Amino acid sequence: MSSSPVLVLDIDGVVCVPDGHWLDGLPADWGLDAETLRREFFEGVFRQVLQGRLDLYVALHDYFERKGLGARVEEFIAFWFERESVIDRELLALADAWRTRTGGRCFAATNQEHHRAADLRDRLGLGAHFEEIVYSAALGVCKPDRVFFTNAQARMGVTVARSILFIDDRPANVDGARICGWRSMLYRGRDSVARALAQLE
Repeated sequence: MSSSPVLVLDIDGVVCVPDGHWLDGLPADWGLDAETLRREFFEGVFRQVLQGRLDLYVALHDYFERKGLGARVEEFIAFWFERESVIDRELLALADAWRTRTGGRCFAATNQEHHRAADLRDRLGLGAHFEEIVYSAALGVCKPDRVFFTNAQARMGVTVARSILFIDDRPANVDGARICGWRSMLYRGRDSVARALAQLE
C-alpha cells in the first residue's frame, strides 16, 4: 500500500477527446437515429453493461435484433470504438513526464464496459501509460457513486486519499471523488493539467 503521489485521469473527455459525439456520425445506412439510440440503449440497458452485469455484445444484439440489425453488431462496435479513438497524446506525455520526474503513479478511472476497456488498454496502447485502467464494469459500480471511488482507491493500493489528484470533465464525478477525500479538479484543457502537475509532488 502506498501514500506517494497518485495521478488519476478520466478517459472520455480528458484522455480521449473526439471532435463531437461519435453517435452523431452514424452512417445513414444504419437507419438509426442518434438521439433514439442514446435514449433507448445508452440511457437504458447500457447502464447494466457499464456495471459489468451484462455483456455488451449480448445487450446490443438484443437491441439490434428488434431493429432488424442483429447481423451488424460487430460492425457497429468496431465503428464505435474507432470513432472514439481520438487520444490526446500530448496529455499522456505530460503524465509520463510527471511520473518520471516524481516517481508517482498514474491510473485511469473511467466508466467503461469490459470490451472497450480492453480496446483502450491494448489496441490504443493506454496500458503503457497507466499502472492500471480502473473501470466501472470491473468494480461493479459507476462514477459518481462513492463506492466507485472507495473501491478504486483500494484497487490502486492507496492508503491516503489526499495523495490522489483526480481529473475529470464532469462536475458530478469531481464532487464524488472529493467527498471520498480525493483531491479532485474539473478538467479545463491540457494547460490546466500541466499547471496542476507542476505542483503535484
